[in-house]
Amino acid sequence: MAQEKKLGLQTSISGGPLADRLAIVSEAEQLGYTSLWIAEVSGPDAFVSLAALALNTNKAELATGVVPIQIRTPGVMAMGFLTINELSGGRAIAGLGVSSPVIVERWHGASYRKPVTAMRECVTIMRQLFTDGRSKFAGEIYKSDFRLGMRATAPRPPKIYLAALNAPMLRLAGEIADGVLMNYSPPEAIAPMVQHIHEGAKAAGRDPSAIDVGIYIRMCITTEEDKAVDSFRRELAGYAFVDSYNKMFARYGLSAEFDEVRRLWKEGKRGEAPKAIKEESCRKIAVFGPAKAGRDFVARFREAGVTHPVVFPIGPAATSARDYPATMRALAGA
Repeated sequence: MAQEKKLGLQTSISGGPLADRLAIVSEAEQLGYTSLWIAEVSGPDAFVSLAALALNTNKAELATGVVPIQIRTPGVMAMGFLTINELSGGRAIAGLGVSSPVIVERWHGASYRKPVTAMRECVTIMRQLFTDGRSKFAGEIYKSDFRLGMRATAPRPPKIYLAALNAPMLRLAGEIADGVLMNYSPPEAIAPMVQHIHEGAKAAGRDPSAIDVGIYIRMCITTEEDKAVDSFRRELAGYAFVDSYNKMFARYGLSAEFDEVRRLWKEGKRGEAPKAIKEESCRKIAVFGPAKAGRDFVARFREAGVTHPVVFPIGPAATSARDYPATMRALAGA
C-alpha cells in the first residue's frame, strides 16, 4: 500500500481576527495539507495555539515547529503534547528544538549546556511518559521521577520530530526520533543531510526509511518579488548571530555575506546590514514569484529525499493578508 503523500503548512492563529485565522486553517485542511505546524519564538504560545487547531480541524497532524526544550521541563512538555493528542484524537507531533543561547539564556534565563545531550535525555523522558505514563530517569542534564495523572485514550502517542541543522543533531534524529524538521537549506544540500539521518538510524538498528524527513520551505507566491526578497533578507540577517545557523550557512557558501552582516551591525549600520545578503543567496534557499516556481521548488526537495515538505509562506508584513493565502492555495497538492 502506497504511503500518503505528505505536505505540511506553517501556520499561526495570531495576526488577525481569530475566526479569520481558523477559517484559513480549515481551508488548508480541505485543500489537502496533511500537517499544520506552529512555530514558537516570542509568542504566540504553541501549545495553546495547537489546542485551538485541534478543536477546529479533523484530519491534519498538528505539530510544533518547534518548541525549545530548555524553557519547559520534559514532563511539562509531555503533558502538553499528550493533551493536544487527546483533543485531536491522536494527531499530535512534538516538534522539539534546542533554539539558541540568546533565546534560551538571555530571554529565559535557562541553561544551553550540551544541547545534543539535553535533547537525547529530554526525548528519553518524554518517550517514557508517552508510552508508560511514568518516568524515572537520571541523566547529565535532566532528572525525572514523575507519574502522569492523566489516562491516554488516543489511538497513538504523540510523534517526536527533532529540529536539526548540523550532523550531530541529524544523526540523533535518525537514532531516536520519528522524524526530523530541517530549515533554511537549499535542495542540493538535502542528500548529505539525509545521509546523516540514515547513519543515525542504522547505528541504532532502525529502518532509515521509517524516519520522516521534513523541511520548512519558505516561499512567497507574488508578483512583487523584489519586496518579498527584501523582506526575506531582513529575516535572514537575524540569523547571522546564531552559531548553529552560521555553521550551516557556511556550507552553502554564505560565510562572507553573513560576516558582512555582523560587521555592519556592530558598526551601528543596522539598516544596511541585511543588504549584504545577495538576492541570489535568498533565492537559493527560498522561492519568490509564480505558483509554478513554488511547486517546482517543492518537487526538487522531494527528489532530494524530503518526505514531508512544509510550506512556509513568507513576505512583507504589510501584504501578508494577501500573500499567505495566495501561497497556501497555490501550493496545495504540490
